[in-house]
Amino acid sequence: MSKRKGEEILSAFDGYDEGIRLLLEETQRRAEESRLSPVERMKVTELRHKAEERKRKAKEKWEKAKGMRVSVYLPKSLQQEIEEIAQTEGTSESQVMTYLLFEAVEKYKRKEIGFWGYKHPSESPRYDFILVHPKDTERTGKIESRKSQKNNWSG
Repeated sequence: MSKRKGEEILSAFDGYDEGIRLLLEETQRRAEESRLSPVERMKVTELRHKAEERKRKAKEKWEKAKGMRVSVYLPKSLQQEIEEIAQTEGTSESQVMTYLLFEAVEKYKRKEIGFWGYKHPSESPRYDFILVHPKDTERTGKIESRKSQKNNWSG
């Protein structure tokens, strides 16, 4: 039998409420700590408090940055290029994307770049158009197949 006794007890409650699982884990942890010497128990308690503090700070940092996060769908090829730039420049992918986006927005405002010829009618009721860059082969393929389906349709 490769499982420890405590793991067997916890596995018997698989599928039950998360609260019960946490209570069982806490009880098991206390039982294991009660077998330690007072010095060892203090060290374990101190390490646990430090770990909890790290988790709390990480969660706080995550929550603080919540308003600055955005989910974006990027083609794999673009993701790879951004990753390569970040590695070459010794910075994060997020910082590379932020920098490049600021540059692109400035060029857009100065009318140096635009969306001419890259906007296609959207089938979504939410948007009038979809915007597809010519190097975005994943989305370009979808646009082309949609066009061919409409051309081949005979009503």
